This record gives sequence, C-alpha cells and structure tokens, in this order.
Amino acid sequence: MGHIITICNPKGGTAKTSTAVNLACAITAVHKKVLLVDFDPQRSASVALGYEYADIEHNIGTALLDNVPIKSCITPYLKGGFDVILSSDDLVALPSTLHDKIDSHLCLSNALSKIKDNYDFIIIDTPACLNLITINAMCAADSLVVPVCTDMFALTSMSTLLEKYHELKSQNQAHCRLLGIVITLYDPILPMSQRIHDELAHAFRELLFNTAITYNPKISEATGAAIPVLLYDKSSLGSRQYLSLAGEILKKLRDLS
Repeated sequence: MGHIITICNPKGGTAKTSTAVNLACAITAVHKKVLLVDFDPQRSASVALGYEYADIEHNIGTALLDNVPIKSCITPYLKGGFDVILSSDDLVALPSTLHDKIDSHLCLSNALSKIKDNYDFIIIDTPACLNLITINAMCAADSLVVPVCTDMFALTSMSTLLEKYHELKSQNQAHCRLLGIVITLYDPILPMSQRIHDELAHAFRELLFNTAITYNPKISEATGAAIPVLLYDKSSLGSRQYLSLAGEILKKLRDLS
C-alpha cells in the first residue's frame, strides 16, 4: 500500500513547493513509484514543473469539484520519472463548496484511496493557509513533513500548525503522524538562522531532521528553469541535500513500520 506524505506549513515562503517537488524527484531516484499532487490553488508545484494552466484538461480541481475520475487527472512527468496531478485556480472554491458536506475533511482522502495502491509514495503540496484545503491534505496523509525556514515567525507558524494537528487527531479526523520538521532556506552564517535552528532543535529534538536545506542559488535557478534541482544540477549542494532528506524520510518510515 502506498504512503501519503503531506508537505505543509501555514506560513508562506517556507519552501513547501521546492521540498515537495524535489522530494518527489529524490524518492523516484531510489526506484520508488511516486505521485506528486499539487493541492495549491496558486498552482505552485505545477508551475515549478513547467506546466501551463491550459496544458492538461483534468486536474485535482476537476476531480474534487466536478467528480472527474482521479485516474483521468494523472499526468506522467517524463523528465523526472514520476507522475503528477496538477492544480487549477478553481480549487480555491473547494472550502465553500464542501462547507456543508458531511465528512468534508475526507474529500481528498476518498479520491486518493482509489489510486493509493498504485504508488509507493504520494506527496501532496499545500497552500500557505490553514483552511479546508490544507485540512483535507492533512487528513489524507499518513505522514506530515513540515518545512520551516529560519526567520522570526517560524516558531509561531509551527505552533499554529501543531494546534490544528492535535485538534484533528483528538477529533479522530486525521490519522497521520508528524514524521518530522525540515529546516529550509538555512544560512549558517546568519546569527538569526543559527539561533532559530538551535531553538527548533531544542523544542522538537528527534522530530527535527538532521538534513537542513541551506539557501542555495541552484535551487532558485532550477525553479526558474521549471525543473527539480536534481535534474538541473545533480551535483549541486541542493540536490545532495534533498537526496539526504529523502534518505532520512525513508529510513524513518522503515524504523517506524
């Protein structure tokens, strides 16, 4: 059975999309079958892989809002060797559409259950908010991975996310585990980066991945070129760090199974 990993943090600018896209590529590189789901109405992951709005007829929005079969929404990303389900700005209507629906938090989970067994891993990218879209992504997940950048609002965003996580767990709506926290956009030269790194390490201990994703121009260049950094420059520090993070995630999942 496939394992669903949701990448989430309600704060913007934490490298959620870079982490989702590059983890999909890195886990594929170790011979796993991967599906990346862009669950952000701003289409960040879709754009990061070079897809225009009109490139694909069906997407996660049509699957959930128009009842298009989820299998019809899968697109092979041939450059990276994994599959994707793209997003559309129609997805912004999901919270209002599902507001009065019973089990509205399980909309995405129910859709992905039809294809979950076809993959080793499904990775979900999420928007920078904590509305019903992100809640659906959390409730669909087996594991959460939280990117946290090293700025002054990092701990506040973690607190907000963890409150919602524990609320969903206590209400028996989510069954995922918090697999780990990954520091992103880390610059060890900056005192603020180091201070927040140390505070996160003290607060979350074993939940903090050993791999930190440092600020790296190759990752930005890869985003501009609309491909994962592992395909842009496989020898770059960014590529090595995302491969290291993927290795940590896979090992942690093996140890917990």
